[in-house]
Amino acid sequence: MEKVFCQRGEKSFILLVISESSEEIRKNQIQGGNFIPAISLEGFESATDQRRGNGVYRKATEAMELLKQKKLIYGISACYTSANFESITSEEFFDSLIEKGAYFIWYFHYMPVGNDASTELMPTPQQRTETYRRIRHYRALKPLFAMDFQNDAEYVGGCIAGGRRYLHINANRDIDPCVFVHYSDSNIREKTLLEALQSPMMMAYHDGQPFNENMLRPCPMLENPDKLREMVAKTQAHSTDLQSPETAEHLCAKCDGYAQAWKPVADQLWEESVQARREKQKGS
Repeated sequence: MEKVFCQRGEKSFILLVISESSEEIRKNQIQGGNFIPAISLEGFESATDQRRGNGVYRKATEAMELLKQKKLIYGISACYTSANFESITSEEFFDSLIEKGAYFIWYFHYMPVGNDASTELMPTPQQRTETYRRIRHYRALKPLFAMDFQNDAEYVGGCIAGGRRYLHINANRDIDPCVFVHYSDSNIREKTLLEALQSPMMMAYHDGQPFNENMLRPCPMLENPDKLREMVAKTQAHSTDLQSPETAEHLCAKCDGYAQAWKPVADQLWEESVQARREKQKGS
């Protein structure tokens, strides 16, 4: 993919999430100027290798060192769970990335996607709140730009999936509304991209966004699972999981308890955020 789009004058921008780098990737980045790798880490060595395989952390940090030597811009993609949130959001972890030359880190909340996905890895409301506060604190102080895919929805008006800002195309060329929502009624081999964006599933996203006025509850799956149930049933979208198709009911049932527990905490945090903005506006 990077061979096609990484060319001078190409208007597309590519953020490629990888576990290690290569000379070809670095060459394309230099030649193209529109391509930035994001290296996946789950924290330090033990956490990364436990989830992604032995030796992955070593390969990832070697790639980071090479990118730093070449003075190339790169960032980190990190998933926080109940098991790793303490270390992956620690000041020590932030400082280690700064030392290795990273320019940004993009945090993703663990999603229980897949028939065998563990709900025990979903962060507790307290852990998510602490993640929310830590990222904002370090973002204001450290030379590493941190983004939180779940908790920073207020800056983009809620959910950006369903073609509003992005969509996902899997290896079978099924067009999913989101990388975490594997339900589709379109395939890129059968429809143009415009036709897919006008499909019932994508239009259901379009008509439903934002899925919640509280920007700390943006997702139709994680925080509003009844919304995803409704959209899949209404559009008759099918599972696009290539290994083990999962029903929307099975997926959403794993999110029901989480959504209920997060709601009062999110509502309080959102009210604090709204009040802070009002106070800032009064003082300006």
